[in-house]
Formats: sequence, structure tokens, C-alpha cells
Amino acid sequence: MDKDSLGRRRSPDQGRGLRPLHPPLPVEWTSKAIRVAMSEADWSRFEAMTQGLSAVEATPTQARAYGQAVSHLMQHAEQSAPGASDWMDWERQKTLKLLRYAV
Repeated sequence: MDKDSLGRRRSPDQGRGLRPLHPPLPVEWTSKAIRVAMSEADWSRFEAMTQGLSAVEATPTQARAYGQAVSHLMQHAEQSAPGASDWMDWERQKTLKLLRYAV
């Protein structure tokens, strides 16, 4: 029986590391590290949203809770965005608003 640098016993067939620190991801999930910069107020809102979603969906890790929150925001953005057929209406409304403020 060998020992590692911290004095833990290791068997010859044991791979690097003792055990995973987090539960395994579902098959359809992929983990990627991203860096995000936001104001303090936006971070507070995002973390409050994350806590609310993790309480409802019982996510086991903070990383998964953040993923759930981002997925939720993306779904909401897709639902509220103007469709391809009415982009001209949206463009016309935007122009009319700008003209009203210009006068």
C-alpha cells in the first residue's frame, strides 16, 4: 500500500484523486467555466434569483443553480423577444418613440 504526499493510503490501481467532490452531472449537461462581470446590484439580483430557483428545483451545487438561473433567463428572453415576422413593427415603434422624444 503506497501513500500520497498527504499521507493517505493508496492502492496500486487507484487513480489520481480519492473521490469526486460533486455529484455527477446528468447526461445531457456539459460543464464549462465562464467569467461574468456585472455591477454589484445585478450580482445581488442574480444571486437572489439563483437562491429562489435552487430552492424550487433542489440543485445540489451552486454551479448548477447558476446554470439553472442562466437557462431560465435565456428561455425568458426567447419568449419575450419579438418574432421574425414582426421585427418591422418593432422597428417602426422604436422609430416613432425616438421621433416623439426629438420634438
